[in-house]
Amino acid sequence: MAIFPPAADADDEMEGLQDEVSSAMIDVDGGRRLSRASIRFFQTETSSRRLSLASIGKGTGISTRDLVASLALDVCEHNLIGDDGKVRDEFILQRQSVNRPANLTKIPLLCDLTASSEITHVDGWVFTMLLLSGFAKMSSKIDELNIINVFPIADGDTGANMKVCLKLPTRNLLLYPSDNVLLAVSNMAADVLLNGQGNSGTILSHFFVSLAEEVREVKKPSLTVDEFASCLTRAGNKMDAAVPNPVEGTLLSVCRDACCGLESRGPYLSLGSMLSAWNGIAQAELALTPERLVVDGVKILEKAGVVDSGAQGFVYLIEGMHLASEGLLPNLMDASMFSSATFLAKDESTTPIKVDHLVIDSKFRFCTECVVLLRDGIEAKSVVDDIVSLTKDGFGDSIASVKAPAKERGDMVKIHLHTNDPEVFFDRLRPYSKDPTFKKEKVEDMLVMRDLMHGDDNFYCLGDAKFTIMGMCKYSLPPLDDMDELYTVPVFLVPSSTQEPIDLRFVSDTDACIALNNQRHKDTAIRYTTAASNPMQLKIEILSALSKGKPLLIFLMSIDKRISAIGRNTCTAIEMLEPEEKARIKVFIHGWGFNEAPFLMEAIKSAQEGATIDEAYQACKTIADRNYSFSSFMTSATVKKMLAWRPGLFPEGFAVEDGSFIGFGIPVTVRDEILTEFQRVGMLMTLQHKKQSIAEVQDAEVERILTDLRPGERIRSVLIMAVGRPDFGYKYVEKMKRAKVPMTDDVTISVYNAGMFACATSNWGDMTVQYIVDRD
Repeated sequence: MAIFPPAADADDEMEGLQDEVSSAMIDVDGGRRLSRASIRFFQTETSSRRLSLASIGKGTGISTRDLVASLALDVCEHNLIGDDGKVRDEFILQRQSVNRPANLTKIPLLCDLTASSEITHVDGWVFTMLLLSGFAKMSSKIDELNIINVFPIADGDTGANMKVCLKLPTRNLLLYPSDNVLLAVSNMAADVLLNGQGNSGTILSHFFVSLAEEVREVKKPSLTVDEFASCLTRAGNKMDAAVPNPVEGTLLSVCRDACCGLESRGPYLSLGSMLSAWNGIAQAELALTPERLVVDGVKILEKAGVVDSGAQGFVYLIEGMHLASEGLLPNLMDASMFSSATFLAKDESTTPIKVDHLVIDSKFRFCTECVVLLRDGIEAKSVVDDIVSLTKDGFGDSIASVKAPAKERGDMVKIHLHTNDPEVFFDRLRPYSKDPTFKKEKVEDMLVMRDLMHGDDNFYCLGDAKFTIMGMCKYSLPPLDDMDELYTVPVFLVPSSTQEPIDLRFVSDTDACIALNNQRHKDTAIRYTTAASNPMQLKIEILSALSKGKPLLIFLMSIDKRISAIGRNTCTAIEMLEPEEKARIKVFIHGWGFNEAPFLMEAIKSAQEGATIDEAYQACKTIADRNYSFSSFMTSATVKKMLAWRPGLFPEGFAVEDGSFIGFGIPVTVRDEILTEFQRVGMLMTLQHKKQSIAEVQDAEVERILTDLRPGERIRSVLIMAVGRPDFGYKYVEKMKRAKVPMTDDVTISVYNAGMFACATSNWGDMTVQYIVDRD
């Protein structure tokens, strides 16, 4: 107790605290109720808490300060409120990492798989726990599966794709459990079909749809274990139909042989005996993949020193089921595996792996998928055969397909393909589709993904930078290696269906692709709104950045509250800091809306070159003032959304025709005059073109750029953010080059997919292009 100075009389202290509370309440917007998200709410609640303690201590001779100390004892470091009665920043920092959105907070124990020696039937609950067990094991091995991914291209996404394929389907089985095995398997198959990503996801879809077909043939709500094993065997026999040309030593062959191998080991009287046999067969088949996968006479897996990644992922599913039956799967009931941002501990058995990722390359850039609701009378086989015929002339490879019944009645077919021209693929499929919009589209740039996974690890290394960077990094930049020196302003997306904010910093590209596809259909589209981070959240992110011990450069579009809530709240957060912390911060205001990537990239470049924070600031300012310009390509749906959201950005009476494509932009040239912040904002929706197709808008924009550029001016940087269709961006670049748009010899061009943020601001097929123009 002696560590505190002598306390004031309790009555005096109470009176002072009451004055503090009163002044805080009067201070806030004319006495309105304090927001629970505001720093003043925290501090006022804290003052109330201290006031309550003062009342407790009154008449006892114990001061409030001493009472707080005596109650805290040795657990003070674990409390939200510090000795001074204020919120402890370090406590908030500790809690930040565990507060991530998750829809499934507790996993129900539908059956005890450790009693597998006594389980003789597979009903919906047993099936659900088996899938949960397999998913739990595979989820702990995602990094390993990405690393060992070398075939058909080393784009490092097999683990991520398999997780996305099974995450929501498994979660849905738990959220809506059924003891009917047919219903459980059917729900699983339908969800896997819609969520499957990449080659591995499509083949997994085929497996689960085939399994659902076989379970349906038995026509029983609960199967004996031997009947279930027979369904697995027959599903395995159907695997070769997933692709036109099955390749041995891959996910497809291991899935086929592991399931078909069950037939010779039966009959099975218990679940435990079947899982033990299935796991043994699967492990043996996996070990043979390096010997069996041969491409152009080369055993590529053996050369790379790995087994097939997709096959390994499937075997992890079976292994997880087997481990759970023996009580050896510690993360089985960990609901965090279904979180929007999962930070699962890696399996302790995972060891560093050295892999040669250059053993095989692909001549095709885009991993492309399409789910088509077939017109009446159209057979899935004829559609797949048509796509196969398209590939005979070198149009694409890695075809995989799966057919399943649709909820709307009729059939769906999902086709996966690697190609350089996704639009030709989609055009070929449109005549077969019942709806004008496909159930799902996906276009991923595999070469960018491969370079990101296995490129030069030091290319974006900022370890020696003299300052730290904070801005809209994860929402606006092209995909870069993880950079410890970059911090992202928290922004939240709020879906009308749940009203639960989603922290966009932790949403994967695959989750974004699913959400964007859902937005294209009336029956699955929902309204999204954005929510800015509050001052406390921003303060925590700023403190995290300052913990590097370096100056911090913060990027904002505006600090005017009429333009940007983020800018306003960031200023409030900075004011909450200690003087020494404030002195280490420099704020750069560019004024160009959410178009922040060029300025962030310039800051990164400056940091890599050893520039100071002041030098980087000046370089970014020069670009924002003189060299920056942009083009926006929007669908009519996006323009209508923007018109309803910010009508003041458009001229009075502005209208847009349904189905049209609109081009906005500012002159692509070096500016002689420095524009004010409000002038820049006012130019964001400067209309340039109204056309009937994205191709026509692109052509018109290339012509405009040729007119805008003055003698001696050349483009030195092009950043293209596409919503779902990066191939549109590459076609635009090709048009610029064919038209001989002046560019510097060292021009940098990046084309990349927009993330989940686009659900609120854009639509599928939109594209924003940002340029930096130099003058000789």
